[in-house]
Amino acid sequence: MEKFFYLVATPESLLASHLSPRDFGNYMAVGTKKRTRGQVIFFEVDPELMPGLPWDHINKKLVPTPEGQPKHSVYLSIYRVLEHTPLEALKNLYLVSDEGLVLELKPSEYQFDNSVDTHLYQQFIPSTTRVASKLTPAEFISFLTDHRRPVSAPKIMFAELLLNELATNPYAPLNNLPYPNPDHLRDCLIRLMESDERSTKTVLRSLRCDLAYRTIKDGFFVGGGTQMKFYPFPSVEQLEDEYFTWWRSALIPHF
Repeated sequence: MEKFFYLVATPESLLASHLSPRDFGNYMAVGTKKRTRGQVIFFEVDPELMPGLPWDHINKKLVPTPEGQPKHSVYLSIYRVLEHTPLEALKNLYLVSDEGLVLELKPSEYQFDNSVDTHLYQQFIPSTTRVASKLTPAEFISFLTDHRRPVSAPKIMFAELLLNELATNPYAPLNNLPYPNPDHLRDCLIRLMESDERSTKTVLRSLRCDLAYRTIKDGFFVGGGTQMKFYPFPSVEQLEDEYFTWWRSALIPHF
């Protein structure tokens, strides 16, 4: 059977499996008996570009069941996975709804919108902090992975979230943005705008529940130093026309 390798971001881990990406995403979200539900975000990884994979362990554990069924998952690492994964080893990114439907995102060139003053970033690896920032995605990666600073990380993964009018005017109404404690978010944006020295402001220390996919703005970013990969999120028009079944599932919490 074919072997697949996945870097899961929720939470960070590296797994091997006989399941293709869509089957793996469905399995991770709802299990085999459909008794659990949970959102999953993961990359497929090219094993030929991954250094130090434990092939003896993989060949021993990643075997079909006695009945000939595929092995669903074999954990290879649960710590500092992204740090040891070359960016070129990351293939497509997959977003799984809490009922197991899978959306595939392919990497693309990032087109920067210079009309935005403030960004809202939801981090996934190595922390799950939500941050408001004046920095562009590339600048944010460079800032957080700068080893000359006292606090840094080798690589980071995050998504940019919608702020709508708040991106240029922190006093604007939130309208339909479903963020918890909107007054706190507004206070953070105002403090960031009024400070010349500050380039980031923590909004939430950790992600307390599943990410609301409808809050994603441009897409997902992963990188370190001057390197960055971008996975664009479809427009609402594309979601409604091309990916309606997944989009409907993503909009409704099922558990």
